[in-house]
Amino acid sequence: MHSMSRKLLLSILLISAVVLTTCNLPPNGTPSVLPTVVPANTPVPVNTPLSKATTPPTLPPPSMGSSSYQDDRSNPLTLINSYFNAVNRQEYLRAYSYWRDPATTLGTLTNFIHGYDSTASVSLVFGTITGDAGAGQMYYTVPVRLKSITTSGVHADYAACYVVHLSQPSFYGAPPITPMNIDRGTAKPVDVSAADADALAEACNEPDYPISSPVSVGPSSLDISKNNYLDNRSDPIATVSSYLNALNSKQYVRAYSYSQTPASEFGPYSSYEAGYADTDVITVTFGMVISEAGAGNLYYKVPLAMKVLTTSAATQTFIGCFSLHLSQPGMQGSYPFQPMGLIAGEFKTVANNVDIHPLLATACN
Repeated sequence: MHSMSRKLLLSILLISAVVLTTCNLPPNGTPSVLPTVVPANTPVPVNTPLSKATTPPTLPPPSMGSSSYQDDRSNPLTLINSYFNAVNRQEYLRAYSYWRDPATTLGTLTNFIHGYDSTASVSLVFGTITGDAGAGQMYYTVPVRLKSITTSGVHADYAACYVVHLSQPSFYGAPPITPMNIDRGTAKPVDVSAADADALAEACNEPDYPISSPVSVGPSSLDISKNNYLDNRSDPIATVSSYLNALNSKQYVRAYSYSQTPASEFGPYSSYEAGYADTDVITVTFGMVISEAGAGNLYYKVPLAMKVLTTSAATQTFIGCFSLHLSQPGMQGSYPFQPMGLIAGEFKTVANNVDIHPLLATACN
């Protein structure tokens, strides 16, 4: 496990010389906010904030047998999608772990799980997402209409409002880091025949919601540049891209956190951060992902080529392989949930003008 930290750090040195208030359960056991899932590939308008005069997109009801897995904290919309994706897939520990303080907000994990006993599926309609940035803290208000169907076929709709929180990732000076999370929220029943705009108008009218300016959100882009914020662990390419995005953004504590055992993989954080002092911009080309499963675990190998531009305008090219691991989400039982993460890496320098494609084919051998 030490090979990743030593070899990756050596490469870097070479280029230097890289919302729901308490989820109250009524006596019948039905949760105040019902679960829903939005498939990861559902198109949502990007860079087009919804206004009161705009009809929100209606997202289709999910299939309970969907193989789609979404674990994406890149923005408020993808976070809420991921939360409900987890519940609809019955990955309740993962859902529980999206909350900032679930024990206080939701109660015990057992009660949280039982709250969804009678829920079959729910579809989502988003309203205008707004944001309010404070001193190092970012809060978003997310109005959502939940269109639920119970296991007995009963339709019930709710106007829900979530407050999503993110501590500014650039402000962290040392591990650990707290990713984007659900801080609190409310939900109230609405008539199933009500128009979406009317239902959403009822969602976030509480006086304590941090409603401010509309923000543009949509599906997360795999752009790893510093102009994007990517924290997506839905699949191995997204996870590695998020790691590289953190490095490009100089958010080294966040980058460090993508390892499942960072002290073992990367060494002490201070040395890890210092290793990137001369790294300016990283670009990447991926090869074909290799996957395998075994005894409740998923393993992946991701071949990639990185071009690294240093602060002194020098360029070096690296070919290598990241290994990743995810314990089967439905089988994890202890809080907090452990998302997909890096477990090893091997890299070597190659000539800048080399054809990287044949090298990618053997990078993970």
